[in-house]
Amino acid sequence: MKTISHKPKKSDVIVVSLLLALMVFGAVGCAPRRMEVVPLRYQDVLELSSDDIVRVMRQAGFSNDQILEHGADLHDALAHSGAAQITTGRGGRRVAVFAINGDAVYISSRMAGNSIYNVNTGWVGVP
Repeated sequence: MKTISHKPKKSDVIVVSLLLALMVFGAVGCAPRRMEVVPLRYQDVLELSSDDIVRVMRQAGFSNDQILEHGADLHDALAHSGAAQITTGRGGRRVAVFAINGDAVYISSRMAGNSIYNVNTGWVGVP
């Protein structure tokens, strides 16, 4: 019986190497950035309505899915601590900061800049 031997060609090695590299980068490089709401102690607290949370998060540049996922945590943080920052899981990079002052929410966001939302009168400082 004759043994079957296969000598890989240079092109076979390149193709397999590229496929392995694509699989590794696909699994690691395309992983979604996990965001986290981190409560911060502040002087004032305010319980916002769900509509207010949606308004301030949209103004800060968050998508509907991100609002749905993190809106309740932001609501709780502002109601109990008075301020919160939203960070990415990779290195804890700050994406946005929200702080209560009286009846207003001060927003500072990497995506959309700075603005102020008053729960009684609406937007105060929108660029």
